[in-house]
Amino acid sequence: MLRTFRQIARLGRSLRTPFPSKSLPKLSTTLELQAPVHTSASAWKYDKKSSRASDDLDSDDEDDEDFKDERDSKVVKTKVNSLRADLLLKAGLGMARNKVELNFYESKIRVNGKKLPKKSAQLEVGDEIDVIRGFSQSNPSHLVVARVSILSVSEREEGLSVHLRRYKSLLVENYRGPNAFKSSEHVAH
Repeated sequence: MLRTFRQIARLGRSLRTPFPSKSLPKLSTTLELQAPVHTSASAWKYDKKSSRASDDLDSDDEDDEDFKDERDSKVVKTKVNSLRADLLLKAGLGMARNKVELNFYESKIRVNGKKLPKKSAQLEVGDEIDVIRGFSQSNPSHLVVARVSILSVSEREEGLSVHLRRYKSLLVENYRGPNAFKSSEHVAH
């Protein structure tokens, strides 16, 4: 409602043009109403991006060139407090903590092909964490997974800086033995 009052006040100010008193009935003058163009917000938005890009160029880590993006993957640099499996999944895949917990209790998380024994399991460089999305539509003996691989870890003043390789959708063969993924849904034969 305050916005409409502002608009009415702005319209009233623009209508306060001096009319010639002798030719009042003549009113052949046209009034042009122009809305002010607000460019400060969009300019700030672009300035923010460019300043962030310049901050990235000035970073003290020059080893970012060591990890090139492969096809269907992205290298993610993030900061975590520890190398717990649930924290790395949250940071690497952008999953909510409760979604990581739900996938853990549904036995959908594998580390290096083995079921994750604890959400808080400490991982190391080179470990691959898979979150099983489901069976492949074209080949039921394969699984569609989201994978996070730990590329490198470096100590920081507060916590750890970690480079992760993220695959949002990857087709892998179903795991073997006790680590094999079995759907909880009933399959009709």
